[in-house]
Amino acid sequence: MTRSRSEIVVIGGGHNGLVAATYLARTGCQVSIIEARSELGGAVASKEVFDGVAARLSRFSYLVSLLPNSIIEELGLRLELRPRQVRSYTPVDSSGLLIERQEGRITRDSFRALTGDEREYQAWSEFEAGLRELAAVLEPTLTEPLPRVSALRAQVDQEFWASMVERPLGQFIEARFADDTVRGVVLTDAMIGSLTSAHDPSLRQNRCFLYHMIGNGNGEWRVPVGGMGAVTAELVRVAQEAGVSIRLGCPVDAIKPL
Repeated sequence: MTRSRSEIVVIGGGHNGLVAATYLARTGCQVSIIEARSELGGAVASKEVFDGVAARLSRFSYLVSLLPNSIIEELGLRLELRPRQVRSYTPVDSSGLLIERQEGRITRDSFRALTGDEREYQAWSEFEAGLRELAAVLEPTLTEPLPRVSALRAQVDQEFWASMVERPLGQFIEARFADDTVRGVVLTDAMIGSLTSAHDPSLRQNRCFLYHMIGNGNGEWRVPVGGMGAVTAELVRVAQEAGVSIRLGCPVDAIKPL
């Protein structure tokens, strides 16, 4: 490729590249995005996948959690993100375990129907309270200078921190919950897409779990009205308004610092 006249070149026009380019351009820098594909958005791109059906689907992401509200507000993204009433549903025989987004009677009754008593529900409620406390501490680190681990640990229950951050998550799950279905529900957020195990000493499962649980300080995954393509469209809009130059179909073979 020919030498760019931009002060800054962002390689890759995914959601992270678009956000970074917009912030940089708003400081007065000349910024270019170079994207190898013919479309922007990366993991949040969507397209029509069924001939004759006007429905756009994402191949990667389908909900929004780790996009901080502070970025939405600072960039002026015109997005409608709707909450979900149901967090998860796990079929079990002729019934199942239904967990609400805002814990209530339906969740409690569902636990009781599954396990026959209140013990597993009480363990779940205490677990959720600990997660909310931990998420409120960890979520700001996504957009702020990283503090020392000791400063974060000091703000939450020490044993809960160790269980979530320092020891394999499988140990905590097996000690806290007796029912295999409940264990599976918790472990899903640690295992999905991670190619690891509950007792992996590398703690990849713990990191995967925490990323699922800390978004916006409460772990909520919201549905974007218009699909993930609407998120891409807004990120592209604010980038272009900031003066970012975008080049598609432009793969990068090598990077040679000047």
